[in-house]
Amino acid sequence: MSRAVTLLPVLLSLLTLSVPATRAVAAAPEPDAPVATNRAAQIDRWRVHADAGRDEQALQSLLIYARQGDSRAARAAGSVLSRRTERTVALDGLRWLERAAVAGDVEAAVELGRVFLFGRPAIEVDLPKAKAWFERANPTANGIAAYYLGVIAMRRSDDASAVKTALTHFEIAANLGVSDAMYRLGNVYALGVGAEPNPQLAMRWYLRAAASEHPLAIQEIAQAYARGDTLLPQSDFQSSVMREAMSHALRHAKSLP
Repeated sequence: MSRAVTLLPVLLSLLTLSVPATRAVAAAPEPDAPVATNRAAQIDRWRVHADAGRDEQALQSLLIYARQGDSRAARAAGSVLSRRTERTVALDGLRWLERAAVAGDVEAAVELGRVFLFGRPAIEVDLPKAKAWFERANPTANGIAAYYLGVIAMRRSDDASAVKTALTHFEIAANLGVSDAMYRLGNVYALGVGAEPNPQLAMRWYLRAAASEHPLAIQEIAQAYARGDTLLPQSDFQSSVMREAMSHALRHAKSLP
């Protein structure tokens, strides 16, 4: 077993002073949960086939379910179509995503937020629309929506009020398990961007992000061990372990939220 595999318990042991993460409470399954799970898996397979391979039969299957009122299928069809280069098709994708979001599909609202935050081949960036859809996705309970609201607010880093809003969103997202939010908080307190520099707090957030295998956070820990910094004593050995862990995390990098 490599040293990288044993990294997680080591990191967790360093987090005794960290803010505890929010505990998720599992909901009781519905009586038809197996059926719902099978349908969700089938919809996801169709989405992958339609998106990656331009499988029109898979797309038509999604649209059939979407027209029957299945919001997951509407979201999947909308996600696929909104990535197309033909503007009329991409706008049709937006309409399916909006239909799902209005029906209460939180993931569709988050997807719409992403569409307008980053743009698509035929859809322009629109930050006000992105913000509105992320806000609709219940960011107090949805870590991804909270994270992106923080990203949007942080674009105005010269505005103290906007930075304060960003930190609030990042803390919500971090405590809901979003490692990118943990890493951003580490940067905020390490660099003193919009907040008083606080090396100890920065290191705690880096440690939490590193425990979730965030490569850049692991790099910060490696550098801290190399120079001896804040909560961590100087240790060439530990620095080497962390660099190995960083390589492992990069090989198995998780996509952005």
